[in-house]
Amino acid sequence: MKRLFLSLVLSCSLASAADLTVSHLTFKAGEPWIEQPKSHMVKGALTFGKDGPLLKFYHFGKGQGGGVDANLRRWAKQFKEAPKIEKKDHGKYTSVKMTGTYMVGGMMVRNKVETPDYMLLGAIIPHPDGDVFLKMTAPEAKLKEAQA
Repeated sequence: MKRLFLSLVLSCSLASAADLTVSHLTFKAGEPWIEQPKSHMVKGALTFGKDGPLLKFYHFGKGQGGGVDANLRRWAKQFKEAPKIEKKDHGKYTSVKMTGTYMVGGMMVRNKVETPDYMLLGAIIPHPDGDVFLKMTAPEAKLKEAQA
């Protein structure tokens, strides 16, 4: 999964690639990635296969989005209790892996579902015109399946 995720972050071309542009970056993802609908907040989304993990791309504009530490705190609060966190600075971007009991449900959903053994993979790519945030969540077993 790390290699696959980093390939997307670094915009590596894959066979049958389709372009997904978010702010100043263009990402290329081929099969089995499937493009999903965008929204006001989500500038792009891909699933790994039909029912696989969902990868969302966010860009809020210059000076928006809160930066690396604010987002890591926000993402950690989406878990029932403090998740296990692995953060790495790669120079041009920061990546994070969080595992634990994730509270599944949209931002406005009051009754979120406690989902144990969940994983969040994220990346934050800084840029003067606004950081780009990548966030993929799924049950840990599904992410490991995709990794294989």
